[in-house]
Amino acid sequence: MIDINFDVNQVLQDRLASGLGLDRYKVIMDAVNVVDVSMDSDFQRRFNGFYLVRRNAEWRKVFYDFFEESKKKFVSFEEILMYLYEKTGNVEPSFSSKLLATLDSNKPIWDRYVIQNLQMKLEGKTKGDRIKNAIRLYDDIETWYSEFLKTNRAKECMAAFDSALPNYSWISDIKKVDAILWSIR
Repeated sequence: MIDINFDVNQVLQDRLASGLGLDRYKVIMDAVNVVDVSMDSDFQRRFNGFYLVRRNAEWRKVFYDFFEESKKKFVSFEEILMYLYEKTGNVEPSFSSKLLATLDSNKPIWDRYVIQNLQMKLEGKTKGDRIKNAIRLYDDIETWYSEFLKTNRAKECMAAFDSALPNYSWISDIKKVDAILWSIR
C-alpha cells in the first residue's frame, strides 16, 4: 500500500476556503494597497473574476480610476454610487459596495444573495428613485450587520468560521458574515 502523507484538516480548510473564494479574496486584499489598481491588469482581472465584473472597457476604466483615487481619502457608499452614476449612467449599488468593502473590510457587500437573504429589494421606477432606494438599503444593510454582530448567533457563526478556517480568522467579522450569507442559496 502506498502511504500518502497529508494533513486532512489543511486539505479540508483549503477546499472550504476555495469554495468560498477566500483564497482569491486574500490575494485581492493583499494587493489593493500595494498596486495601482487603475493600471494593474492582474489586480483588475482578479477583482473582475472574484466579483463578476462584466462591464465594458470604458466602464472598467472609470471604475478602476476612481477606485485608485479613493484609496487616498475616505469615500462613502453614496459617493461611489453617485460617481459611477454620473460617469456611466448606471446605478451600481453592488459594485459600489464591493469597491468600498475592498477599501474598508468592515463594510458589507451588496450582493444578490446577501440582499435576498436579508429580504431586501432595490426598487424604483426612475434611476433617481433607484439611487435613493439603494442608499437607504445600504444603510439598512449596515444596520442589520451591526445589530446581528451583537447577537449570540453571530458569536456562534464567528466561532464556527474560525474553527473551520483558522488560516482565515484575520478576515473581518463583516466579511465572515458576507461569506456565510453569500453561501446560503
